[in-house]
Amino acid sequence: MSRKDQPPRWLDRLLERFCTPNLWEEVQGDLHERYQLRIKRTSKTKADWLYFRDIFSYLRPSIFKRRHSPKPVLTDMLRNYFLIAFRNLTRQKAFSVINILGLSVGMACSILILLWVQDELSYDRFHTHADQLYRLTINASGVDAAITPVPTAALLADKLPEIKNTVRLHSDTHILGVGDRKFEEEGIYYADSTFFDVFSFPLVKGDVRTALNRPDGIIITERMAQKYFGQEDALGKTIRKDNQDELVVIGVLADIPSTSHLQFDFILPMSFLARTNYDLKNNNWNNFDFYTYIQLEDKTNTSPTSLANLEKRIGKLIEKNIPLRVDFKLQPVLSIHLNSHLLRDVAGNGNIQYVRIFSVVAVFILIVACINFMNLATARSAKRAKEVGLRKVVGADRIQLIGQFLAESSLISFISLLVAVVLVWLLIPFFNILSDKQLTLNFLDTNLLLIIGAIAITTGLLSGSYPALFLSKFQPIKVLKGNLTIAGGGSWLRNGLVVCQFVVSIIMLVGTTVVYNQLQFIKQRNLGFDKENLLYVQMTGELWSKQQAFKNELKQNPLTQNFAISLDLPTNLATGVVDVFWEGKNPQSQPLFPTMAVDAGFIDIFKMKILSGRSFYPDSKADSASYIVNEKALQIMGMNISNAVGKSLTFGGIKGTIIGVVQDFNFKPIQQSIEPMLMHLNTWGGKVIIRTQPNKTEATIQALESIHKKLNPAYPFTYHFIDQDLANLYKTENRMGDLFNAFAVLAIFISCLGLYGLSAFIAEQRTKEIGVRRVLGASVGNIVYLLSQNFTRLLLLAMVIATPLAWYAANNWLEGFAYRINVDWTIFLISCFTALGIAAITVSYESIKAALKNPVKALRNE
Repeated sequence: MSRKDQPPRWLDRLLERFCTPNLWEEVQGDLHERYQLRIKRTSKTKADWLYFRDIFSYLRPSIFKRRHSPKPVLTDMLRNYFLIAFRNLTRQKAFSVINILGLSVGMACSILILLWVQDELSYDRFHTHADQLYRLTINASGVDAAITPVPTAALLADKLPEIKNTVRLHSDTHILGVGDRKFEEEGIYYADSTFFDVFSFPLVKGDVRTALNRPDGIIITERMAQKYFGQEDALGKTIRKDNQDELVVIGVLADIPSTSHLQFDFILPMSFLARTNYDLKNNNWNNFDFYTYIQLEDKTNTSPTSLANLEKRIGKLIEKNIPLRVDFKLQPVLSIHLNSHLLRDVAGNGNIQYVRIFSVVAVFILIVACINFMNLATARSAKRAKEVGLRKVVGADRIQLIGQFLAESSLISFISLLVAVVLVWLLIPFFNILSDKQLTLNFLDTNLLLIIGAIAITTGLLSGSYPALFLSKFQPIKVLKGNLTIAGGGSWLRNGLVVCQFVVSIIMLVGTTVVYNQLQFIKQRNLGFDKENLLYVQMTGELWSKQQAFKNELKQNPLTQNFAISLDLPTNLATGVVDVFWEGKNPQSQPLFPTMAVDAGFIDIFKMKILSGRSFYPDSKADSASYIVNEKALQIMGMNISNAVGKSLTFGGIKGTIIGVVQDFNFKPIQQSIEPMLMHLNTWGGKVIIRTQPNKTEATIQALESIHKKLNPAYPFTYHFIDQDLANLYKTENRMGDLFNAFAVLAIFISCLGLYGLSAFIAEQRTKEIGVRRVLGASVGNIVYLLSQNFTRLLLLAMVIATPLAWYAANNWLEGFAYRINVDWTIFLISCFTALGIAAITVSYESIKAALKNPVKALRNE
């Protein structure tokens, strides 16, 4: 065959270059045969063109050469790792379910907790200048309070160049209405016109530059716009306040974020309040009833030293205007929610201690779940020994084996993560109810993705690290000869991990018991007055002018005749006063005395105990200069119960006499100790307190509503219960207690899940031994004891380790309460034996099942 009858050589060389050697000759031969047939039928040019087309039609991956490598390609190795991992999962279904269930429950708990922690830490960060915002607080006579005098903001803005803006806020409750519909609204703030310069609450409708300039204007949230006006445009509409003032809606706010320490639905101009508030109108320095917020200039140094210097300058500016010795502090707005529990603080603040506690709980639960995986992986290592030996024989090094087992743990972690995300999605509505949050599972949220990713990676590495290191160090010669023994190294660490699991579980059980006992102590503690069957009605509208008629109506009805009038309640007292003087008082001493203006029936209604002297006489003019004090006040004044009555006391410039001493009673949360208290007579007040007869509360409420409609028809009837107000003081503790209990139960469940898997494996591993013992006469009890004795020893060791740690943690939490339970030995005994009982039931199930098996089946192949 002549050269002119052959295809172009460069095309043959191209084919040889890209085609794999085992296919090249066959492909080239077929193409050459086809070329010879074509050249006989047509011209060489056309045959060459068709040969060119055929060559390029073979340019597909299936016949490409592969680069020779002494080691597998990374993707091939990973594919093999995940394939082996998947086969192991499907082959060992029971242990796979235990691993995945334990990890997924642990991950779900951690995700929920970290979502809650993230929410708690994100308060007020939406403000544009959040890091430059501060609230001015005071310390007077050792008491920290969130309120400041009326003129403070204007003075600071005028005198201190570091301060860019200031704004005052004053909270209040009013009756608001549109048409015939009226509502008692608590979420109302009066604010200066600089409100929107300081805070970043966006207006949906209206102009932020002029929104608070109109004295009769009101700004409402979208939620309130819907409530009062439905689908109509609220802008320009009017709302009646307290059945008197017409307010024009001049702005609609986007609903306030749940992560704002300021929660409100209405803003009114401060200039409107100045019309009726004498102290505000006249810049009275003695009125401490306003929150003052400060925005510092952008370039202001906010180091602790600089802020301390600024606080001193603020104190010097103000001290000449007020008679009290007051220290002023700048509190970062970003720290208010978690680090502020001041007198007259905004409601609903959290606690940084709980954030730390639950962060630790999240880590503990994840560790407990990872320990399950590590224990089961190392326990079943003998079943993987030959695989490891063969891989080492064919050239796998330790790094590759570690990579393989980490890949397997990552696969299990990924599957568990998917299950955990489903669990979180299902549980988050219930978690929100339990935690009083509005958490969502938004996968577009970068923070959420980071949390989930971090948990998945941490779990994969943590759970897979030890099994990978443990399995990869097997010696191939011993493995393949069958001389491998695993009892030593793997056993002691596995036992240690079981101990760690139950140390965590016992600590959480002790914590649950302590929290429950403390909350029960709060509920059952004698507060110094009887809180049951007490309700009160706020004086509103025409009731102020018809107070005597109101009293007469109450006296005429047997359901309501047991009542008292008070300006204050034990659950919401103001800051207190320092202008209380007695004989022998140190002029340098300025103790703070909370005061109560009450009528003659107040002490009887609350069933307070008079230790000395008497209560106020009804309609006694002489008692207008008489005072009743508590035991703590006597201690401050250097008096005692036997000699206090008859001593002179001056309050508010009025000199009078102490006529009675009442037993100390809690008028603040029991996190705080009892303070000195002074009561004086006032027959007119803002609240009417009624003690209802047992089982007649509903009838009493109906009678009150009837009287209210008769005397005050223009205002809605509302009432409140004293015991509910007290319960609200401990709402955070109750909520955190419920959350802690739930996660403690889940931690114990995860621990028992691992214990169950471990006991099942040990029972399987010792099947023949159990069979021999049964044949030789061992009872079921003997077998159960044999299989569970090691676990019992481990649990006893866990108890010894957990007890001092739990004692320290419990006492550390209880230090936040002025009145608390004692952490005695019974708490540890109950918690430890509860853990032991749960573990015994878990282990006994598999042990009994193994003991009841027919020994013949275990020994028939021997």
